[in-house]
Amino acid sequence: MSKGLAEKITDVFKSQVPLFACELTSRHIIVAGVDRSRSGIKATAASELSAGLISTSYSEANIRNSELVRSSIKELLAQARFAGSEIVLVLPDDTSRIAFLTAENPSKNPDEQRTFIRWKLKKTIPFDVDSAQIAYRILGPQGGGAGVEILVALSPRAIVEEYENLFDSLDIHAGMVVPSTLAALNLFRAPAGDSLVLKIGSDCVTTTVFKDQRIQFYRRVTEASLYDASYPTVMYYQDKLEGTGLQNLFVCGYNADIRSALSELQEKLGLSPQRIGPINVADIFKPALGSVHLAWQNLI
Repeated sequence: MSKGLAEKITDVFKSQVPLFACELTSRHIIVAGVDRSRSGIKATAASELSAGLISTSYSEANIRNSELVRSSIKELLAQARFAGSEIVLVLPDDTSRIAFLTAENPSKNPDEQRTFIRWKLKKTIPFDVDSAQIAYRILGPQGGGAGVEILVALSPRAIVEEYENLFDSLDIHAGMVVPSTLAALNLFRAPAGDSLVLKIGSDCVTTTVFKDQRIQFYRRVTEASLYDASYPTVMYYQDKLEGTGLQNLFVCGYNADIRSALSELQEKLGLSPQRIGPINVADIFKPALGSVHLAWQNLI
């Protein structure tokens, strides 16, 4: 089985990820774990957070009441029977920026690669790139042009430390940190034909395009309907990526509350929404399960 996206973007830094993950949003704390073979789900648990305890952003402090959030995390970990000293930390999409770069002749030296990435993004990222936490992956040759494409995920170091410190206070080390959408996409295997993937989170909608089964575009939108969030991405796919027609629409996070929005998407885009797998698992747990590399295709 080919590696998933989250694994690809993080294995630059760590070859083996923890078996449990915790995702924090402005509304929930979510814990999920897998067995040692990563082919079975060991535990899932989620609890709601009181409004205002976490405010997701990359421009200001996120944790508004660390004592209450830490207490909620501790209780949920006990409920999920977490035992260990290391966990994957899944950050809200609002705390990260995802970027695509092209390098004509990238160095094979990781330090030089990171230096190049920081230099290229310095003028386009709205926070200090030099101190940001960065993960990246060279995707391969650029379609129709010279050079190779690089997928980059970065977050302000101060924001990452806020979340890490919560777990440090519980004697748990954040062995891997990954944005929510990239974590969820680790469960996604792009089928033949171009695909649009929507992830509906607590505070934003992210749209991701897979062209020729490779991730090509990512966009994060707040306070927009699903169609309004999707339409600019579809236009970019057609105009900039020279796409000839999306053939698949996948959605993670949908429920009965957005059925009318999905119906509008289906009518206007001409695509039937599909859930990313495993379909027998609630979408709220999929970023956490993706971040620990659940091999869900092996599940019955």
